[in-house]
Amino acid sequence: MRRRGLAEAEKALHVARVQEVVAREWKVPLSEMRSPTRRRAPVAQARQVAMYFSHVVYGVSLASVARHFGRDRTTAAHACRRVEDRRDDENFDRLLDEIARRLPAAGKKVWSQ
Repeated sequence: MRRRGLAEAEKALHVARVQEVVAREWKVPLSEMRSPTRRRAPVAQARQVAMYFSHVVYGVSLASVARHFGRDRTTAAHACRRVEDRRDDENFDRLLDEIARRLPAAGKKVWSQ
């Protein structure tokens, strides 16, 4: 039981770090990214990117990602699909690669789905 609690705490730390890095890059307030209400497009896009990194880079389950953002699992899944679809844009893909390099242990899946 204690091990599971530690894993949840680690997930929360990774998600929080992703939120900070993405909020800074998108120049949106961290409080707005974490807000449970809908926001303007740049905030929504930043939130989607943060959800994507939390899931893809760190392997946090979609249900857990959703909880950390105050959303449901289908919203987190939609965010990941939207970001993946946009990776065809070279500039967007380059931006995501740059952000990923700033994340701790980027590229390593810490948790399996």
